[in-house]
Amino acid sequence: MPRLPLTDHLNLLWSSLIVDEFIKNGIDTFFISPGNRNAPLIFALAYESRALKKICLDERAAGYRALGYAKATGCPGVLVCTSGTAPANYYPAVIEACREDIPLIILSADRPPELIGSDANQTIIQQDLFGRYCRDSLFLPCPDVHYPLEALLAKMDHVIHNPSGPVHINCPFRDPLTPGVSGHPPVPADILEKARRLFDQPNPYTTYSRQACIPVDSKDLSATIKNTARGLIIVGRLDTDEDAPSLKHLLQLIDWPVFCDIASSFKGRIPANRQIFSLDHPEAIRLINDYNPDTILQFGSGLVSKHYYTSILPQSKAKVIQVSPRGGLRDPAHRVHLRIEAPISAVAERLIGEVFPSVEPEAFSRLMMSMGMLHLMVKQSIEPDTMSFALIASTLLTEVPEDEGLFLGNSIAIRAFDAVLPTALRSIHVISNRGVSGIEGNIATSVGFAEGSGQRVTAVIGDISFLHDLNSLLLLKQSTVPIILTVINNGGGRIFERLPINNFPEILNPYMTTPHDMNFKRLAEQFDLSYIRIEKPQEIKEAYRQALESKRSAMLEVILAPDDDLRIFKAMQQARLP
Repeated sequence: MPRLPLTDHLNLLWSSLIVDEFIKNGIDTFFISPGNRNAPLIFALAYESRALKKICLDERAAGYRALGYAKATGCPGVLVCTSGTAPANYYPAVIEACREDIPLIILSADRPPELIGSDANQTIIQQDLFGRYCRDSLFLPCPDVHYPLEALLAKMDHVIHNPSGPVHINCPFRDPLTPGVSGHPPVPADILEKARRLFDQPNPYTTYSRQACIPVDSKDLSATIKNTARGLIIVGRLDTDEDAPSLKHLLQLIDWPVFCDIASSFKGRIPANRQIFSLDHPEAIRLINDYNPDTILQFGSGLVSKHYYTSILPQSKAKVIQVSPRGGLRDPAHRVHLRIEAPISAVAERLIGEVFPSVEPEAFSRLMMSMGMLHLMVKQSIEPDTMSFALIASTLLTEVPEDEGLFLGNSIAIRAFDAVLPTALRSIHVISNRGVSGIEGNIATSVGFAEGSGQRVTAVIGDISFLHDLNSLLLLKQSTVPIILTVINNGGGRIFERLPINNFPEILNPYMTTPHDMNFKRLAEQFDLSYIRIEKPQEIKEAYRQALESKRSAMLEVILAPDDDLRIFKAMQQARLP
């Protein structure tokens, strides 16, 4: 039973039951933003010693911090906020969580129904605020002695059990919000007694049995594999820690060519000579199309490369088998013939017993030898004495310590890492927000992942992404797990210079590139972060190793001339086999 005064005020009693039910369901981490309407919820959390409480000034950053935590742990954090625009600031993180099947729980306070539409302050219509981007929702009434506490807990358990995406629980409260107001009626004795019994139960009010099934059409899958002459494996984003070892074991038993998306965390786990280094390079696309696979076995979804969907799959007659536990179509090219909605680890273990025919020796040799030569030519296009995204990616992919996290921002950053291979076998956990590829919340996501995993994270983001999330530098400062924030400052959003809009300079600059002339040293100083400015290629390793040795959060600002970077990118893309 919660300590006094939680028992003498109905708002607080309901809030305490809600918090207690989360904890009984194994959900104990709360990301709390300040406010008055959510005071009953904050009151209950403040008195709950079992809860892990993280204070967040800004709701948008809080949403991404909780998203990063869920990516690391597989468990949802609970976002707690006041009414009005506060929950609306969670919207970008909610959309990302929905697209990526990441568990997230929004616990929003609200004004009572009689104030909705009355021009009352800080009052909006919060019902269905997140629309189709929430997997489920619960809109509670104001705490009421006539509303059964059993119904409150049963509905809570139904909404939060095993969420595969965001859910929204909305809690309206009437004044007075907290105890101590004269004339406020006490909680009836029978309600208090019932609450005591419910609190004393060690388990959730309703327990749900979770069962995993693998809906695999064994005959169709086996027949396809058996009849494959030229197979190709694509590894997209994986979902759980169990996926990688199972998939690695499977790939060791078969000789099909493999492409590993950078967000799969798999590029460093199999030898480079087994891998196709890029699905975006024009010559690599030609080689894959010439190889003409008859079966493509794709694990995971959401590849960084758009050319896989636009330039490879539409030209291919291959039978495409996709393995992914995520909901939704997950097929931008509309080419999947067999979709296996099951854990990747379970399917990989099931496939270990299959006999995978060897690829036709001539076709395999022609593809992989040519791909190796092309990769060498592309590497030689990266000038060692000129700063570029490609050089930064190649360097850091070798320097990030084993089993630590690497967060890659969207736009150029993640594409640069996707286009290179590590020089040696190593295990790095790559994190990204690729559901809808937003550039906001990158720092907050990195912090949340570091907190959830307990492992240091190296974050590599662009300058515009950095400017979108400045307030999260406070989270970076406060994090008990170090984050090395690497900001590539190339003076604006330069990815547009690599796109067809580059042919229209009057549109490109300043409307698309949004150039600026800022550097970020003073911002680092404001938040008491260790800061290193990097201007020369040979300084990257030294500065990064110095940050590692400090064992505290640090900020590295890499100054990059956009014209040099664009020239090197074009040289890499123009590499052709003789």
